[in-house]
Amino acid sequence: MKLRDVLRPEHIVVPLVATTVKQATEVLADRLVAAGVVADAQRLNAVIRHTWPEDMVSVGEHAFLPHFRTEAVRSLATAVGISPTPIRWEKDPHRSARVVIFIVAPLRDAALYLQVVGAFARTLADPENVLALLAARTPDQVMALAALDVVELPSQLTVRDIMTPQAITVGPDRTLGDVARLMVERDIRALPVVDEGGALIGMITHRELLRFLMPHFVQRTKTGEFHAPTRSQLQRGSSDPQLIPAREAMARSVLCLAEDQTLSDVANLMSSKDVDRFPVVREGVVVGFLTRADVVRRLIAP
Repeated sequence: MKLRDVLRPEHIVVPLVATTVKQATEVLADRLVAAGVVADAQRLNAVIRHTWPEDMVSVGEHAFLPHFRTEAVRSLATAVGISPTPIRWEKDPHRSARVVIFIVAPLRDAALYLQVVGAFARTLADPENVLALLAARTPDQVMALAALDVVELPSQLTVRDIMTPQAITVGPDRTLGDVARLMVERDIRALPVVDEGGALIGMITHRELLRFLMPHFVQRTKTGEFHAPTRSQLQRGSSDPQLIPAREAMARSVLCLAEDQTLSDVANLMSSKDVDRFPVVREGVVVGFLTRADVVRRLIAP
């Protein structure tokens, strides 16, 4: 499958009139609605307004690729907009581009969705392709670009090809305070908890940290009220929740991946279980970590 196969002339907006990426995305979403490929326009607009993707792909100064998974569409759809003036990204006003490619797909098409995001990003990494796209003045001229026939959607990749090896882990005796600081310092949202042999015994995410640390912080900040220590806190000799060991806070039921699972397997798990980060294990031992952002970064690599 080529990129030309996932794009239609009626999904192309030239010129695109917008000043921000979000405005551009709304214009492109309206074009898909007008083309009849959106099953629930209200739902799609709500997703764009309230669920802005944290891992939106930005291809240098050339293009933005906002992408969403939602049941507002029945199958994968793409829309392309080319603006005569730079469009800025709200998150970083110093970054701008003239091309915006909107990609949306239902949850069941997660693997194809990731492949299409990566294929567009790789295509636009070539300055010649960008210049040709910016020179287009009509949808037919966009569809005639040779670059749309050059990039093949990737064949099945495995977890081994995509994962981050040598995952950062913590031991069961590490305190929640230490875990929280490590997550902030490394800008990560989940940490596998392993025993001395590296075997996975649980995982701590932002959810566990908030569940244990936030109530105490909020109560203390709002009222200054003192909480009597619980039995487990007394046994630990401290009522400070930051001193709770990881073993007491970690999630013990953890979805894992094996190194030989395919991208399709991963995408289906992400969709059906609503999980976007996984430890990768070999015979129970953590050998890597995989997130949805890792998948996207691998797919857009040259």
